[in-house]
Amino acid sequence: MAAVPAVCHFIVPASNAVAQSVLYCLVTAGTAVALVVGIRLHRPAAGAVWWLFAGGQTMYLAGDVAYFAATAGGDTGYPLFANVLYLAQYVFAAAGLVLLGARRLPRRNTSALIDTAILAVAAAVIWWVFLIHPAVAAPGFSALDRVWATIYPVMDLCVLTVAIRLLLGSGARQRSYLLLLAYLGLTLAADTAYGLLSLHGVYVTGGWSDAVYLASYLALGSAALHPSMRQVADPVEGRSGATMYRVVLLAIATLIAPAVLLVQALRHVSSSDLVVVAASAVLFLLVLTRMAGLISAQRRIATTDGLTGVYTRRFLSEALDVHGERAARHGTSLAMLLLDVDHFKRINDTYGHPAGDQVLVEVARRLQDACRSTDIVARFGGEEFAVLVTPDPDGLATLAERLRERVAGTPVLVDGRAAVAVTISIGAAELPGGASTDDLLNAADAALYAAKRGGRNRVVMSDPEHAAIAPDTAKPAAGGSADVEEQIRQWTAAVAEAVRRRADDPGVPTSLVAGVCTAWAVMRAAGHPGLSAEQARAELRRCRGLVFHPHAVDAFLALEAAGLVGTPEPRGGATAAGDARIAVSA
Repeated sequence: MAAVPAVCHFIVPASNAVAQSVLYCLVTAGTAVALVVGIRLHRPAAGAVWWLFAGGQTMYLAGDVAYFAATAGGDTGYPLFANVLYLAQYVFAAAGLVLLGARRLPRRNTSALIDTAILAVAAAVIWWVFLIHPAVAAPGFSALDRVWATIYPVMDLCVLTVAIRLLLGSGARQRSYLLLLAYLGLTLAADTAYGLLSLHGVYVTGGWSDAVYLASYLALGSAALHPSMRQVADPVEGRSGATMYRVVLLAIATLIAPAVLLVQALRHVSSSDLVVVAASAVLFLLVLTRMAGLISAQRRIATTDGLTGVYTRRFLSEALDVHGERAARHGTSLAMLLLDVDHFKRINDTYGHPAGDQVLVEVARRLQDACRSTDIVARFGGEEFAVLVTPDPDGLATLAERLRERVAGTPVLVDGRAAVAVTISIGAAELPGGASTDDLLNAADAALYAAKRGGRNRVVMSDPEHAAIAPDTAKPAAGGSADVEEQIRQWTAAVAEAVRRRADDPGVPTSLVAGVCTAWAVMRAAGHPGLSAEQARAELRRCRGLVFHPHAVDAFLALEAAGLVGTPEPRGGATAAGDARIAVSA
């Protein structure tokens, strides 16, 4: 609709200024109508953004009418009322852009803000040197005209800053969004051309700068009428945007100030040198800030696990070296926990790998919440975590038990509906200052291995003098633990045979059956400070389907009820649990 009078505006002879003015106003009016129609037709969720644009276009239309009426007699100055309306259009448009940016980019992105500032400062240098300062210093202008000549470029710079922020944003760029950016770019180009032409006294109505203005109005109206205007203000994910394209763009922007100084020197003009030098200093500081942000982001990526948000194993190794040297200097101990999520493969196989990732994220969060700020929580690999512990007044065993209880206390909700019971096994080691970090890792790893072999969901403390080992690999004490191991093997064979005889035999691996038998041996071993037969049965039932395979637990309890499984009685008086120094977490 507005395209017809836009074309006619350039067909009508320049001598018919009234007809040209009427046609020009029809285009601006058509754009305002298109904005209202688009809002009513598509009903975008961010309707306020488009209503602000419509209000700004209405102010612009009123300003055009007032300007043409005031300059009909040949006056080429800045009519006061028309300029107030034009400035109101800037206010409306800027408010709409700010609201659009707040809705489209709701999260603060410091990197993008710095990039915007760099580009805006570079543009401000050009505006000041070639447009604002010459207009202010030009002879023959009244004081009020100089004020208007300054305000308009400044307002253009404000709009340009917001437009750059939108341009640098990520996310989908709908057709309406691109048309909106085209409107802003064309408007800024037309304003700049009008200012330069007016400054040199060569502006004529109906010239090429007016064509740019009219093209910007058509772009704005088309943006409002396109159906994609509904999604323009949808939130998008913010990114740092450190692409080669952006790096080149920022490099060009930082070179603008020195280039302007060179041009001014060739022109033998030095009136704005101080401003350009100050802008160069600002650009330098902004670039340094941007580089510092990139370095910080790269270090964060290198030291932080991308999935769980805890530290990486590489960072843990560096921290171990630092803490090891400090412990050696001050004669303090060095302590570490190694943690493993029990039966994690079963979680992946049952609920899928995305659910497994959610479990790891939640476990990491609980570990961080339960640890002190001075402790270092890291992902050691796969489903294993490590905690480098600073001196703890409550003791390493207390901290380890607190972590175990925190993880096992509440099931993890995956996919918003499935509650997965998660437990962890923990190996704890504490060595005196001067011990190597490899010794600490090996001791904690041996303790974790013992915890896994001892039935899982428990804490094992490594003995500084004897490595913590699993019950079935413990060194026999006078033949006592060897007797227990023989009983475990017998039970395992009997339970495995019972499972195989089930009609719904799922093919339970013998290793899973052995885990149930070993756990019973640990809980019921003679001299163990722990569980009665009834408590041990309850513990197996509690862990059924969580830690142990349900069919293995059912078959074992059936054999135990029939009297085929009893309390292990080593002849040498030693126990597998005692020999392995396993601290069972009931």
